[in-house]
Amino acid sequence: MKPLVVIGGGPAGYVAAITAARQGKQVTLIEQKDLGGTCLNEGCMPTKSLLASAEAYEKIKQAEQFGITLPLEQVKINWDGVQHHKTTIVKKLVQGIGYLMKKNKIKVMKGEASFLTNHRLAVQNENQVEEVEAEQFIIASGSEPASLPFAPFDGKWIIHSGQAMSLPAIPSSLLIVGGGVIGCEFASIYSQMGAKVTIVEAADQLLPGEDADIAFTLQEELEKKGVAIYTSASLTEMQPEYKTALFKHKEELHELQVDYALISIGRKPRVLGLGLEKIGVHFSKQGIDVNEHMQTNVPNIYACGDVVGGIQLAHVAFHEGTVAALDACGKDKNVNYRAVPRCIYTHPEIASVGMTEKQARQEYGDVRIGEFSFTANGKAMITNEPIGKVKVIVEPQFNEIIGLSIIGSHATELIGQGTVMLHGELTTDVMEDFIAAHPTLSEAIHEALLHSAGQAVHS
Repeated sequence: MKPLVVIGGGPAGYVAAITAARQGKQVTLIEQKDLGGTCLNEGCMPTKSLLASAEAYEKIKQAEQFGITLPLEQVKINWDGVQHHKTTIVKKLVQGIGYLMKKNKIKVMKGEASFLTNHRLAVQNENQVEEVEAEQFIIASGSEPASLPFAPFDGKWIIHSGQAMSLPAIPSSLLIVGGGVIGCEFASIYSQMGAKVTIVEAADQLLPGEDADIAFTLQEELEKKGVAIYTSASLTEMQPEYKTALFKHKEELHELQVDYALISIGRKPRVLGLGLEKIGVHFSKQGIDVNEHMQTNVPNIYACGDVVGGIQLAHVAFHEGTVAALDACGKDKNVNYRAVPRCIYTHPEIASVGMTEKQARQEYGDVRIGEFSFTANGKAMITNEPIGKVKVIVEPQFNEIIGLSIIGSHATELIGQGTVMLHGELTTDVMEDFIAAHPTLSEAIHEALLHSAGQAVHS
């Protein structure tokens, strides 16, 4: 068995470790904190637990519309209970990864790794330093929240996403700087729980990477929940001593006093402290340079997940970790980024795959668009969630489906159908005969496809 060391126990790292171990490698995984990385401990899973609690609260408040009478004045959020639910889930999932490490005979070391040579690492754990040698390495050190130069995180008032999910109580007011995925998810969570939320976004729309009409629908729904949204706005000053932020919008200066200011302007790859400069691995502040096999310019060293920049999503990290490990084990694998689903767990949810309408028009010119609203979908009406729509984008020459966006209930589950369509390079001609069960939300996808071909039945 040839030894391989993985640096980082997040989605990219632990999947790479398991994959390499199952290929016969002797694997050691080095992690500074808990297994699972940001996704499991400070990102995907904890936020989705908070969102589930917020949505349960919202649903209970709608009980009357389902014919259920409750003393609604007695329905309250138990914040300690919400935190306990979140912590319990995270703990179980971390234990599950620990079990997978043992099952696959992977040695787990606690500590901070730094390259001494391209075959040797120093692992610092408290006051001890241990050296580890291996034939190959996979770097999966992840990323961390980016801060503003004039407003560093203090963990008391200026907070990042990891701190925002474990506040001592539901804040009465929250400023969110950055209307991207993380900012919008926290706006959904805390506005549903009763906080007065304000979003300040520099771009001219929320979720700048998504279709403008989809993002605008989300903006409307957030505003219905009382969220104040300022796009094309810029933060100018933070005054922690007064818990006051100043921002500029349409040439007007606004002053806002809030319980907390959440900075969610993106994440930066963790490239510093690894000793990459000592061994000649090419990197920048955007991440470590890799080829399509996730291999760096130093042949025995791979990198994957958030540390390489690019699409910083856990499921992309899983895929990159698998590719890195298999390639390191002699399999000729590369990453296919063509059909990566993008999921935003707001209320309503947003999910998309492939191109936006703007990107498609730039690439193909006169594309065909098919849409279907959930207001005309029976299942959405039954569940009292007739908000949003499905939007499909088709290129004109071969009728290939090149983009699908959904805003509405269970969008993040439904997008799996679009992922298959793009992965399989399917055309509308093939999908016209697809039969969706009735009544389901999936019918909206079928109707949108029919609409793109001028054959819509229910619209």
